[in-house]
Amino acid sequence: MSTHPLRDAVAAIASPLADALGIALWGIEILAGGRMVVRVYVDARPGASGTESEPEAAPEGDAPKDVASESVTPESVTIDQCARLSRQLGLALDVEDVIRDAYVLEVSSPGLERPFFEAAQMAPYAGRTIELTLAVPHPEWPGRRKFRGDIVRVEGDALTFLPDAAPAPGEAPAPLTVAWDDVKQAHLVHIFPDTTRPQPGGKTGQRKKAQPKKPARGGAPHDDTTDQGTDPEEHP
Repeated sequence: MSTHPLRDAVAAIASPLADALGIALWGIEILAGGRMVVRVYVDARPGASGTESEPEAAPEGDAPKDVASESVTPESVTIDQCARLSRQLGLALDVEDVIRDAYVLEVSSPGLERPFFEAAQMAPYAGRTIELTLAVPHPEWPGRRKFRGDIVRVEGDALTFLPDAAPAPGEAPAPLTVAWDDVKQAHLVHIFPDTTRPQPGGKTGQRKKAQPKKPARGGAPHDDTTDQGTDPEEHP
């Protein structure tokens, strides 16, 4: 997966700010368009127990001194943590003049179908289903760049997965190994349990698609977008 100079610059500022709030930077997306979107994903620290703990101290000037410690669960971060990071990161980006054009800053958890930004992030999800897009078609699959399959293993920067189909009709799917540098995008696929079968009492359940949490957002002046009751942060 290719690097992006702006992504690296934002990560250098966002990472210590996230640490100070007791959470970890998961990854950053830069979406160019009519107005640039800087999307920051944060997650609970590895091994977080869900009990209150004091956050690590950030370098002087990186975060307000009145940031209180918060409980962090292994499953997710809180909306308040995302909102705080959005405010602090937006201010830091403006002070450092990292982004000169108008932009929208979004801060959220990775969600159920989390995107992956490095091969190592996928290792704990061995056996789970992913969707990935390669930068160029795979030589064993002429003309095909998009795949869906189960993670088999991750070794260094090499990802091995079992596609849900074979290159030719009548063939059995076989594990495919790709270098992480050849991966353009990859994300987890959340498989919802089948609740359509008859339930106790003769009732049939219905499958429901989980609604992802909206990110804490910021943006250029006069951006009226709001999310989950949090005040949006505006950034020129």
